[in-house]
Amino acid sequence: MRHHLYQTFILILVSGLISGCASTKEKKLQTKGFTLSYKNKSSADSTVSKMQLNHPLKVSEAEVRNYLKSLVFEELSLFGKQKPVFLSHDIDRIGRLLTKALRRVPSRKIIHYELETPRGATSGDIFASKKHIHWRFDSIKGMGFTGRAKTGWGHVNWRMVPQSGQKYQAVQKLLGDQAQENWIFAELQPSSKKQKNARQKNLRSDPSKNQATVSSSEPADNMDSPSKNSNPDLEEKLEFLRDLHEKELIDEKEYDQKKKELLDTYL
Repeated sequence: MRHHLYQTFILILVSGLISGCASTKEKKLQTKGFTLSYKNKSSADSTVSKMQLNHPLKVSEAEVRNYLKSLVFEELSLFGKQKPVFLSHDIDRIGRLLTKALRRVPSRKIIHYELETPRGATSGDIFASKKHIHWRFDSIKGMGFTGRAKTGWGHVNWRMVPQSGQKYQAVQKLLGDQAQENWIFAELQPSSKKQKNARQKNLRSDPSKNQATVSSSEPADNMDSPSKNSNPDLEEKLEFLRDLHEKELIDEKEYDQKKKELLDTYL
């Protein structure tokens, strides 16, 4: 009898734990080949969990796109070379969604994303501290990051290449601080604040510019992507062009030029 009661108690306890886990499951936004979710910063490592996050973040889509364009990595192999993490059409796909996610992320959560590419998934976390925006990658184009051991020894298969204004995040290891080569941060763009203050100053000095400024800024957040205004023939040609680019049959410059020519022809 006692054994039966004990089994019943265990079953109730397990079912309660399962239902509790289900209730705390993170919400996800999934579109074709792209997944976004918020996760608790406490589920990340201690470095992140101790950070005071600057969430939600006031940021424009143009700023997010600039951040995405600036991210560069290199494969640490014999023929490895520096490449952009996100190609132009990747940025077109995810720029607006990431902007919305940053504007709405709760104060104790970070953004996790996964983007499918022809070579494999690019995934990682995005979050902002008081003065910086952080990009930490788990994988790039299907290549999972092989980090160094806690001692700081070992080799990595790829690493981020900090550009102007970017730095590696340092994490405490047994032998001292160690740069995390899959994690870089950059200053939140102060230029946007300066431009905003300058525009406000100009508007105060010349109110007649107010209407023109408002009307010219509206399309930035309301502009539809080319695919929404295009016809099937254009979409097919753009898809073919993206395929050539992803297979590295054409370079970034040629891709942008051909894309512009198509849009000028059809739109």
